[in-house]
Amino acid sequence: MGFTHIGKIIKHKGLKGHLILRITKGYKIKEINTIHIELESSKIPFSLENFSKINSTHYQIKIRDYQRRESNQKFINMKVFLRSKEVKNINDELEKILYYKLVEENIQIGFIKNYINQKQPILFCEVNKKEVLIPYVKEIIVKTDHINQKIHVKIPKGLLDLN
Repeated sequence: MGFTHIGKIIKHKGLKGHLILRITKGYKIKEINTIHIELESSKIPFSLENFSKINSTHYQIKIRDYQRRESNQKFINMKVFLRSKEVKNINDELEKILYYKLVEENIQIGFIKNYINQKQPILFCEVNKKEVLIPYVKEIIVKTDHINQKIHVKIPKGLLDLN
């Protein structure tokens, strides 16, 4: 059973045992109940009492049975792992859709040539023999059809003219 290193605990938050977990850029994490912390070359599971998102790379966590700042001091700067099946990496998702056809209102308008994943993933697409940049956001990417290798999009008016 594999593990994926997703980030590390960087500091305390308050006096009641809360910690800040910084996630390595590119990972998407929804809800987790257990983390694995590397202690003495072993990945030890710890149940979470609390898990809440602060922003795209920081989460506030509270490890069950560690109610005080002093008791969880040992976790600061420790690597955090999840079981690989629990982790979704945005780059994996973007790799899958390379060369998929772009479809808008059931008409093929182009295809995905490449991507860049910085703060906001951007798709490099060919539309009407021109390269255009399309943000990879749910407001534009309506549906992904992996079987037919199509991405259904709703491109805002004027976006293609910007490129």
